[in-house]
Amino acid sequence: MPVPEIPEEVRTELTSLMQDLLLKTHELSFEYSTLDCPSIQTCPLAMKCREIFKVVKKLNEVVKTMGKATGKPSYMT
Repeated sequence: MPVPEIPEEVRTELTSLMQDLLLKTHELSFEYSTLDCPSIQTCPLAMKCREIFKVVKKLNEVVKTMGKATGKPSYMT
């Protein structure tokens, strides 16, 4: 099944949003990993952060795979 072509302006906007999301997620992960909180393992906010980190990690892997498959550069090198 052929993959539909994404218009350049949409691709540019998606790339910008992905970069912004990744930057903010990385900043959040630094805060999370350096937080001295005895209840971090049971904190609902911390648990949601971990869920977000896992999704972003998967997303990053998918985008890298797509870039290799299409020969087009991904938003992350």
